[in-house]
Amino acid sequence: SDVKTIAIIQWIASDEEEHDPYYFELRRSVESFWINKNVNIKRFYKDNMTAVFDEKIDGIVCVGKFAIQQAERLQKHCQHIIFVDSNPNPSKYSSVVHDIKAGSMALLEHLVAMGHSKIGYIGGREYMGEANEVYIDKRERTYLRFMKESPFTKFDERFVLLGNFTAETGYQKMKEALQYDDLPTAFFCASDTIAMGVLRALGEAKMLDKVSLVGFNNIAASMYLNPPLTTVELDTRYMGTLASSILNLNMETNNTRTTLTHIATNLIIRESVHKIKVY
Repeated sequence: SDVKTIAIIQWIASDEEEHDPYYFELRRSVESFWINKNVNIKRFYKDNMTAVFDEKIDGIVCVGKFAIQQAERLQKHCQHIIFVDSNPNPSKYSSVVHDIKAGSMALLEHLVAMGHSKIGYIGGREYMGEANEVYIDKRERTYLRFMKESPFTKFDERFVLLGNFTAETGYQKMKEALQYDDLPTAFFCASDTIAMGVLRALGEAKMLDKVSLVGFNNIAASMYLNPPLTTVELDTRYMGTLASSILNLNMETNNTRTTLTHIATNLIIRESVHKIKVY
């Protein structure tokens, strides 16, 4: 039988996936590409990832963030492999990723153009591989560099607030920030989901008109928040499809050349950023 088998490896646990619209959508878009190609699909999660080594696999799509050791073991098992969403080592592995840095810069520049100089950050830390290595998010890195280098901003590390990528983190961290009387006029939230929690905390404190907010991802709900959220659009569905087509081409032509694909992001301006007077 000449039917190929594709492994889709999701970096988070199966029960986490239902609470994570980004990785859920990403995995689904990868899967629907291969369903139409009439191949066997084997799905693996953090909870059963090593089971992939017991299977004969023709190609692997890795969704999420993987440690270098994981990537090396997977590539030994199957030479046709592509990473979606991040790349453990761009000189060795093919990947399709969003241009997170450019998207973050667009948000920060928009905030500055609207008169904000004191900008806080609410984000999450993620952990990869068996050793739970810390993955420092590109949004956080870009924010820190921008805040420290831009002549228009005032950096204050008290307002770099980290938890995880949940609405609960946004809610709790904003409540912590509200204890200070010198609150930033704007916050960069690393995801729209975080921003939802922040909006609730601001609403409860009657501070919605005092603090501007930007999110990231442009999830479906973000335009219906109050106020509608300024954010960066990521085309998750296209990313999964593109990664799968590159892998498919490499399998068909037996090519293992490394390709790095960056998908451009889009700034979506809505009402969550107030223009402020600069004195």
